[in-house]
Amino acid sequence: MKMRVKINNQTFEVTLGDLNARPIVATVDGQTFEVYPEGAPTAQASTIQAPTAQASTAPVLAAASVASPVQPAPATAQASAGGSDKGQSVVAPIPGVIVAVGVKEGEAVKRGQELCVLEAMKMKNSIRATRDGTISAVKVAVGDHVQHNQVLIVYTE
Repeated sequence: MKMRVKINNQTFEVTLGDLNARPIVATVDGQTFEVYPEGAPTAQASTIQAPTAQASTAPVLAAASVASPVQPAPATAQASAGGSDKGQSVVAPIPGVIVAVGVKEGEAVKRGQELCVLEAMKMKNSIRATRDGTISAVKVAVGDHVQHNQVLIVYTE
């Protein structure tokens, strides 16, 4: 969702990810941030002005804490074979704690196979293989705290 945000008489073009997710991923002037909204909207909170077509549905954001800028995923996480959707890495879809790792280096995996389990907000999220392949590296262990888009598993090809 693209919006204009006015802060201290300065207007920014902002692209927001899923507003129900935590953190909310926001891109401001090409730099990506993880935003953690706090509490209910207040009079001091910045108002987000949506384009005119969406003016009636424009949300108002509460005060928020902004974590450090999100580091882009390594090139291997964004690489693909022949332009298809076969990435070299599996990245964390949300920040959390690794509670189980079900694969090891050199192991062949099938699409849909559970690779690891990521716990976030007291919910266990099964991270599954999106394609067949062989595991080149397991970058996490049980108990590791991971950030959004952090590389968890790397495929060989």
